[in-house]
Amino acid sequence: MINYRLLSHDDLDSLYRCFLAAFSDYEVDMQMSREQFQQRITRDGVSLEMSAAAFDAHQMIGFCMNGVGTWRGRTTAYDAGTGVVREYRGRGIGKELFAFVTPRLNGVEQYLLEVLTTNTPAASLYRKLGFTDTRRLAVFRSSSETRTKTSADFDVRHIENPDWQLYRSFWDGYPSWQNSAEAVDRIVGDRAIVAAYVNDECVGYGIVFAPAASLMQLAVSPAHRRKGIASTILAALETPHRLKINNIDEDLTAALAFYEANGYKQVLGQYEMVKTLRESHKPNK
Repeated sequence: MINYRLLSHDDLDSLYRCFLAAFSDYEVDMQMSREQFQQRITRDGVSLEMSAAAFDAHQMIGFCMNGVGTWRGRTTAYDAGTGVVREYRGRGIGKELFAFVTPRLNGVEQYLLEVLTTNTPAASLYRKLGFTDTRRLAVFRSSSETRTKTSADFDVRHIENPDWQLYRSFWDGYPSWQNSAEAVDRIVGDRAIVAAYVNDECVGYGIVFAPAASLMQLAVSPAHRRKGIASTILAALETPHRLKINNIDEDLTAALAFYEANGYKQVLGQYEMVKTLRESHKPNK
């Protein structure tokens, strides 16, 4: 008999082992060390007390990890990973995990997740559970070790603390949960930030999640675009390795073209989906 319950810190090691087993045949490489797993759940704001797992006797065989925080002005739970080990699939365990955990997301206004566009069964399940598509997100990987030539007409500096009021003024859209300002603020010891300056005025910046060499944000002031600033910031962040670039809004066609011009290729797409749990009078930002 399969049993379901919320998690605690005592379940962390079992959750890590179950995560590796559940994603061992995933389309994206999700294998990582125990330290990297801890860094990932810190970035995602995972609350074990609002996460659930499925057990066969005492063995964890499925899980639903939830991050909790504010996203676009609303209290949000984020599905930071849902998986079932291979031999237990096809029994409706994923559906039961959502059915168990959703009523226990106390005080949360909306439930957010991403699913690969190629994972048709999962996307169909989420829609049946009441999630609606909000946008499509692109995943890029390096297609070349050749980097775009950079400019020396401005100064690139390493920064300790982001200036969010300024940085947001550079945005054309808004980041995904894993790349949000809140995620950046959760990983103070595991981030790298560089910014470009013209006459001591910050005109662009980029942020990397260092443990995964994953680009979180890159933006340039509209008045200073097409001058090689973004390429120079990207090159500074790529040292010594090229980056993983996840969850770029596919409607931001200029951003997609920029990464392609800098030697990256879109390899996957994701649906971003949201389910409203309780109505809010706050508008999305």
